[in-house]
Amino acid sequence: SPFMTAIRRVAPAVVNIDTTARRQPSVFDGFFGDVFGEPGQQEDVPSGQGSGVIIDGAQGLVLTNHHVINGASRITVSLPDKQTFEAKVLGSDPASDLALLKIDGNNLPEAKIASGDTPPIGSWVVAIGNPYGFKNTVTVGVISALGRTLKSPSGTILQNMVQTDTAINPGNSGGPLCDLKGEVIALNTAIISEAQGIGFATPAATIRWAVGEIRSYGRVRHPWPGFYVRDISRRLAERLGLPSAEGALIVQVDQGSPAARAKFDAGDVIVQIDGRAVQESDDVVAAFLEARVG
Repeated sequence: SPFMTAIRRVAPAVVNIDTTARRQPSVFDGFFGDVFGEPGQQEDVPSGQGSGVIIDGAQGLVLTNHHVINGASRITVSLPDKQTFEAKVLGSDPASDLALLKIDGNNLPEAKIASGDTPPIGSWVVAIGNPYGFKNTVTVGVISALGRTLKSPSGTILQNMVQTDTAINPGNSGGPLCDLKGEVIALNTAIISEAQGIGFATPAATIRWAVGEIRSYGRVRHPWPGFYVRDISRRLAERLGLPSAEGALIVQVDQGSPAARAKFDAGDVIVQIDGRAVQESDDVVAAFLEARVG
């Protein structure tokens, strides 16, 4: 089958990620501890499961979602060949929902991040991950749409996402979405739980940028303009004497910020950024999320 090449290349590098979180002893633990002679102690409890993909086998670098490892006190990475490692977080970015981990293995299998643009709508793709703990599950579908915007599990707005009808379930998060050559074109990130056949993945272009930032700076640097915007309602547009409700209204400017230096004021309306029309406040957020520092 045309999918076998992709699966053979990528599957060995797809890992299972188990996390534990620190549980604080409750007041009852303390009470029963006093009574029965065992003090209430902090303990690690299982907190989640997801997928990841090794993108550098020599250095042991594992890519996954920020929300898979967020808040974890301990992260365990298991490979398909049964090797298990404890991972440390090199950097994690809620805005792109990506995290880069390091494990102490060498000569590990690795998958290649695609270097070009996302393949066109209708292209075949393969998702590999560990949904509901079923290790190394393969599902197949097509790219349904490009450039989607949605909210991540942590509430940040994810830009420029790839939409696919490939079956993606909880636990697939952080696993790769590949083309038929076996290159990672996106990282599976989110599902809409009520929907069938609607999954989202972070594209390779975002991955390449975020991984580069984490490797260089230990974090992803996002531009900070220092102003806050909201949507304009029809009523507000009439009150402000605007020709339409399109654009984003600046409601606050931080003192000493780049926006303040550029003479932005509360009450100003942004209608265009870099030649692109601004319909609503999300468009402004999107422009600054895509912008690079400097």
